[in-house]
Amino acid sequence: MKTKLLVIAFLILGIVGNGQKLIDEKKVPENVQRTFKKKAARATDVKWFQEGKEFTAKYSMNNLPAEISIGTDGTINMMKSAVEYKKLPTSIQKDLSENHKDKRFSEANLIVMGKKEKYYSIILHKKQGRKEPVLVYEAQYTMQGKLITVFEPVVKEEVEKTAEPTKFDKNVDKDIDKIKEKVANEKVNRKDLPSRIEEYLSANFDYEYKAKIIETRTNDKYGQYYYIVMKKQGEKKQFIHYFDLEGNLLESSEEAL
Repeated sequence: MKTKLLVIAFLILGIVGNGQKLIDEKKVPENVQRTFKKKAARATDVKWFQEGKEFTAKYSMNNLPAEISIGTDGTINMMKSAVEYKKLPTSIQKDLSENHKDKRFSEANLIVMGKKEKYYSIILHKKQGRKEPVLVYEAQYTMQGKLITVFEPVVKEEVEKTAEPTKFDKNVDKDIDKIKEKVANEKVNRKDLPSRIEEYLSANFDYEYKAKIIETRTNDKYGQYYYIVMKKQGEKKQFIHYFDLEGNLLESSEEAL
């Protein structure tokens, strides 16, 4: 018998759609840019994305990440801006310290939906064990610091029956282990990647995406290459990339999880 733990985090922070495409600022309608400049005149490091008839600007404001989604008519659909822990209402800080001692504060954002809905979204992490994934919680509070709700990860236990390995299976496993010993994957720090790769990742993946795997690998097709997997918390897909040692993209694909 083999037991698997499937952990699914229900996060409201996944507001921005997955079908966004990075676009040039010149392709952003004038009325959309006008609305953006009115709301974020001091924005820096601005990158524009488009999904259907909605345009999203992801940028920095006072060295903190922020984003805004605007319709083609110039109407603001959503705004999200990071908030430092020390600047949260004291009632929120108190609730976190008293009722979430077993979790670690990860990030806080001020969310504005349309003209009326406005609240704080707090992301908390809880460790399960050395080999288990971190559980992710989202706590939402009113502007006055009153708790609205807490979205908890749903943990389901799935029992899967596995057949006893045959002699053939055992021999195959031994061969695979030998191959792994000969061609070991070597982990690489993101800061040590060629600048060309870092430029590509920064241009195509915003701050919500993390490098799940960065390794140098070897095969007959590419020789030695960089293998990089990018994933966003809460998304049921990941993006796989292959780069040569000079940083040129060899191949990329999207994989559902």
